[in-house]
Amino acid sequence: MKICLVGNNITSLILAYILSKKKIYSEIYSVKSNKVNFKTRTLGLTENNIKFLSNYFNNISKRINQIKEIKVQIKNNEIKDEILFKQNSNTLFNMISYNDFKNYLTSRIKKNNFVSYKYLTKSSKFLNLLNDKKFSLIINCERSNPLTIKYLKKGIKKNYFSKAYTTIINHKKTLNKRAVQVFTDRGPIAYLPLSNRLTSVVFSCEIDKKKQLSENEIIEKIKFFNPNYKIISLSKIESFNLNLNLPKRYFYENLLFFGDSLHSVHPLAGQGFNMTIRDIIKLNKILEDKIDLGLSIDKSVCKEFEQVAKSYNTTFSLGIDFIYEFFSLSKSFLPKRISKNIFSFINKNPKIKNFGIKFADQGIF
Repeated sequence: MKICLVGNNITSLILAYILSKKKIYSEIYSVKSNKVNFKTRTLGLTENNIKFLSNYFNNISKRINQIKEIKVQIKNNEIKDEILFKQNSNTLFNMISYNDFKNYLTSRIKKNNFVSYKYLTKSSKFLNLLNDKKFSLIINCERSNPLTIKYLKKGIKKNYFSKAYTTIINHKKTLNKRAVQVFTDRGPIAYLPLSNRLTSVVFSCEIDKKKQLSENEIIEKIKFFNPNYKIISLSKIESFNLNLNLPKRYFYENLLFFGDSLHSVHPLAGQGFNMTIRDIIKLNKILEDKIDLGLSIDKSVCKEFEQVAKSYNTTFSLGIDFIYEFFSLSKSFLPKRISKNIFSFINKNPKIKNFGIKFADQGIF
C-alpha cells in the first residue's frame, strides 16, 4: 500500500510523517522548478491543534511563540473602540514562521524509510498520477495545479477585492505575548508576535483602483497603527489576493483534495491553516479506524472524509466570512452608537468572550 502526496508543503509533510507512524508508505510529488519561499508567511496555531501535533512532534512547543492576549480594535473616522480577549494566563494561540516549520518537518522525515520525494519536470505530468496503479490514494495538497484545475469543481466562490500584504517587523526586545487586530478604513491589520524581537504583520487591504495604496503607503499604515513596537526595520512586503473558495466535491475517484486545494478563507481570524489541521485530525481518525478493522486504505477514504468534513468546513468558512462582513459594515454602514454598544456588550459578557475564544481554538459553535 502506498499513498501519493501532491505538493512539497507543510500539509503534505505532516501527512507523510503521520502516515509513516502507521507504517504506510508515501511519495511526495512536486515540480522542483516551482519552489516557493515564503519569507514573510507565518502560521497561527490554536492550542487544540498544537496538542494534536505534539502527539507526533513532541518538541514543537520549543519552536512557537505563545500568545496570551488578543486585542481587537476598530479605528476609523467614525468608530474607535476595542475588546481584549484573554483567559487568565492561558495561551490563546501560537505563532511560528512558515519556513521554520517546514524546515523542521523536513528534518524529521529526512531519513524516514516510509517517505520518499519525487520531482516532475513540469506540472502537467501530475495528471499521469491518476493512472498509476501503485497508489491506493492520491492526496492533492496544492491550491493550483492541473489536478485542481481539471477535477476540483468550485462551489461557493467570493472575491474580496482585497490583497493581503505581509511583512516582518524587526523591533527592540519586548515581552511580546499580545496579538493586535486593528480594523481600519482600508481593511484589517494584524500584528502577530513571533518572538521578543520579531512580529508578523498581515494587512488585508481593500483594492481601490482610484485610491490604490503604494508600498510606501502600506508601510506607513503599518507604522501608524503600530501597537508601540520600537521598529528597527521591516522585511520586504509580499502580497497575495484574497478569496473565499469552497468546492462542491472533495474528491474525484481516488484523488482527494486537501489543505490549500480544499478551502481558502479570509485571514482576519487566522483560521486558514487551523482548518487544515482539523482536516488532518479527521483524516487521521478515518485511517486509524480502517487499520483497526483491517480494511483497505483506498478511495473509500475520500467519501468518508467528505462526509465528516464538508458541512463543518462550509459552516466554519461562512462564519469567518460573516465576521469579515460585520466589521466591513461597522465602518461604512452601522451607526457609531450601535457598534459601540455591541463592543460594550461583548466586553461585559464573559460567556460571549469565552465563546469567541473557544470558536477560534477548537473551531466549534
